[in-house]
Amino acid sequence: MRTGTVKQFAEKASFGFIEDDQNHKSYFVFYTAIKEEGYKRLEVGQRVSYQLAQGKHGLQCVNVYLARD
Repeated sequence: MRTGTVKQFAEKASFGFIEDDQNHKSYFVFYTAIKEEGYKRLEVGQRVSYQLAQGKHGLQCVNVYLARD
């Protein structure tokens, strides 16, 4: 799993971007990729782990989990 930081998340549009810790690139994330119970949203600055997969317009985040302290 890769790790990164949420850089942007538009709750009304249900998508955002996660910056990868390793290569510092930003990748698209859609709310359906969040693997948490209940209401699915991300907060700017939140730490996450995820995988990358090919989407319609390039690589995007899938299987997104919130980092646990």
